[in-house]
Amino acid sequence: MPRFVSMNLYERYRDAVWDLTNVRQRYDPGRKHRGLTDEEIAAKLGLTAEDAAEIRCIAEIEKTPLEAYLDAEGIKEERFKRLPGKK
Repeated sequence: MPRFVSMNLYERYRDAVWDLTNVRQRYDPGRKHRGLTDEEIAAKLGLTAEDAAEIRCIAEIEKTPLEAYLDAEGIKEERFKRLPGKK
C-alpha cells in the first residue's frame, strides 16, 4: 500500500534517491552503475524502505515526460524497429 511522504521529505531526498536507483533504462556511457534496491537506498540515506520506494515512484512519474505516456505504443513500436544496442 502506498505510503504518504511529505513534500519536504520528497524534495530533500528526490535527487539522491533517483541517483542511486536502478529505475533508469539507459545509463551514461563509460559510467558503471548498478542501481541500489529500495532497502539499500534507505540504509544509505537513513530512510525507511517504504519512504525510499515512495520517493522513487513519485520521482519516476515526475521525471517521465508526458509524451512517453501519451505515445507509449508509438515509442514501443519504434524501439522494436531499431537494431539492438542502437538509440
